[in-house]
Amino acid sequence: MAPTLDKSLTLPFELWFEDFAPDYPTIRVSNEFASATIALHGAQVIDYIPKGHEPVIFTSKEAVFREGKAIRGGVPVCWPWFGAHPEDASQPAHGFARNRFWQLTSTRSSDTGTELTLTLDTESIDALPSKVALTLTISVGAELTLELTTTNLGQNAIEIGGALHTYLTVGDIAQASIQGLESHEYLDTVASMRETQNSEITFAAETDAIYLNATQPVTLHDPVLKRSIQVAKKGSRTTVVWNPWIDKATALSDLLDDEYHEFVCIEAANALDDTHSIGQDESHTLATTITATSYA
Repeated sequence: MAPTLDKSLTLPFELWFEDFAPDYPTIRVSNEFASATIALHGAQVIDYIPKGHEPVIFTSKEAVFREGKAIRGGVPVCWPWFGAHPEDASQPAHGFARNRFWQLTSTRSSDTGTELTLTLDTESIDALPSKVALTLTISVGAELTLELTTTNLGQNAIEIGGALHTYLTVGDIAQASIQGLESHEYLDTVASMRETQNSEITFAAETDAIYLNATQPVTLHDPVLKRSIQVAKKGSRTTVVWNPWIDKATALSDLLDDEYHEFVCIEAANALDDTHSIGQDESHTLATTITATSYA
């Protein structure tokens, strides 16, 4: 069941609450720089529109807004692991965080935008070997920034992976390209082989690639919408690029068959060997910043 939102955390004419669906509260933000919607379920940004731009974040028209169901699109919070659980196949893919309601704990208005912090109650997660505090701080301004911080409050060390699984809107995936990952080795999970990226990334088939030792920003070029989107990050040495293409899109019930044309995921990740052992009273922050720039 969704927690009750504290009305004292609203900001006049800037941050308010709406039920997106029955028992499915969202946080709406509108300031001089941008607008955004954040679902309390999964602490998931489901839209972000900087002033003067088309939507930057993609969410499917077929997305299901229901407790326990991951939202197709937005910025899913994958935690405390990325992909399948490394040891227990019965555990949910991408962890627990995206399928549970979070609690809004603070809001703040500043000269650069609106900041809000959400926390997840981890007490009931039996798979965690230690007591953990998990917070997500979202800053909505000319840029969109998300900072996911895990703090170990117990005595046992914990191993943390995950991702900020950002779905970015494009005019046509077949015309889009990504620069910044040239010369990087990557794991092609579609073909189950390792390759080296020799040029910019383009799209003509299903793409699911984990780029290794990748810490630098990457840039998505979109000639249809005439803009570029920079994806910067910290606390991450792996970058994931994903688009399902035709067959997989058709098989996904919460994605329209042709919506694969409209997005690409560029994810700040802690995947494969890029996980973090966190000792008592230690923290790890995984963060990403999304910046859109128009061009003629």
